[in-house]
Amino acid sequence: MTLQPTLAAVVVAYVAITVFVMIGFSVAYKLWPRGAFQPGCYDVTMSWNLLSLVLGFLAAVLGGWICVVIDDQPWAARSLMILVAVLGLVDVAAAVKKSTAGSRPRGDDVDNRTAMRHARKPVWVAVTNILAGIAGVAVADMWLT
Repeated sequence: MTLQPTLAAVVVAYVAITVFVMIGFSVAYKLWPRGAFQPGCYDVTMSWNLLSLVLGFLAAVLGGWICVVIDDQPWAARSLMILVAVLGLVDVAAAVKKSTAGSRPRGDDVDNRTAMRHARKPVWVAVTNILAGIAGVAVADMWLT
């Protein structure tokens, strides 16, 4: 047993998760920009928070599937779950930091990059995204093994 296939599987899977989420949010924002934020600020709406959880879960299922296809050893999916949790905790810390600062005023026409940079989601969404990510990887792992 070597570490290389597991490391490759985890890295490729996490890149896939990230790309899936970025594309999903970009398409959603392009189709429904007014649904993302509460009026006049960068606080995310409840429907956008729920979309975040769904996209995160689906991305994690995809990433878990890719991870298990590349390396079907039990530690591959577990390692991806650990990475999802650790990087999710970084997102929780960012959400806590943004929640303590005041919300910036927002105009009606905001480009995608600015929207992503200033978006303020509740801390509970960041925490729940970790659980959704771990669950998604676990579903893919159970499905394929």
